[in-house]
Amino acid sequence: MRIPARGQIYSVNDARYFDWPAGLRRYIDDVRQGRGQSGKQYSARYICSLVADFHRTLLYGGLAMNPRSHLRLVYEANPLAFLVEQAGGRGSDGVRRILDLAPEKLHQRLPLFLGSQEDIAELESYGDVQQLKNPGYTV
Repeated sequence: MRIPARGQIYSVNDARYFDWPAGLRRYIDDVRQGRGQSGKQYSARYICSLVADFHRTLLYGGLAMNPRSHLRLVYEANPLAFLVEQAGGRGSDGVRRILDLAPEKLHQRLPLFLGSQEDIAELESYGDVQQLKNPGYTV
């Protein structure tokens, strides 16, 4: 299985848009409006199931992401980053390659960006894409 070098779909919880850092908001705004490097307008597809969103990303390219420090490095991010890289894609925490990170503790959490090589590289070029502060939500 080979992931396309670039896709036209991004998968992220858009309901959190106003909590995102400026770089991530700029990136999403640009690709949705066709102002990204590909010149194509991206579509949002978010199922809220990491496995389903990741599977679609492997098939069609683009990005599946969780910008919050939510997913665990050892048993969520590393296995998925390994799979996407075997398919020719890329796994990142928004700054660094996931598979280059040495775990500091078993349940270490981090942002996760998985997808096509060119899409992940473009996303990282925006800087400030990791939502390291959880604003907290009240019900």
